[in-house]
Amino acid sequence: MRKALEPANERQSDIMLDALMDRGFAIPDSVNAEKAGQFYAEVMRGKPIGALRRVFENLRLGRYPKFQSFLPKPAELSALVDDAARHDRDLLRIEHDKAEAARERQAERAHRNIDPAERERRRRKVAAVNAMLGKALGAHSGGGDD
Repeated sequence: MRKALEPANERQSDIMLDALMDRGFAIPDSVNAEKAGQFYAEVMRGKPIGALRRVFENLRLGRYPKFQSFLPKPAELSALVDDAARHDRDLLRIEHDKAEAARERQAERAHRNIDPAERERRRRKVAAVNAMLGKALGAHSGGGDD
């Protein structure tokens, strides 16, 4: 999961963008075609690679109804990737919380483990208390039959 949150380099984002354009996605008219590469590179710079891949795969498969033939504007693409990255971060947080809880349980188990000497001392103490209770019950029940 951590690998998915690593920032994409420019080459990776360029390859993804080129692949979409090769599949027929057009740059929106409102984006300057001559500077489009620069604009898209700016918004994708430093974005998590896992989120970028997921957004580009969803675009390629037509899972965003608004963007089935046109690329999202750079700001829209940035927002889509940020949403996907937020999901990845939430999953990483859940994974971290589970690992932390497991460590706490392990520490608690280790704390509860009693060494053999302590176990033997407690066993002897319980046996002594049981013997004392047995004598007290025997004396109590034996003296009341007169």
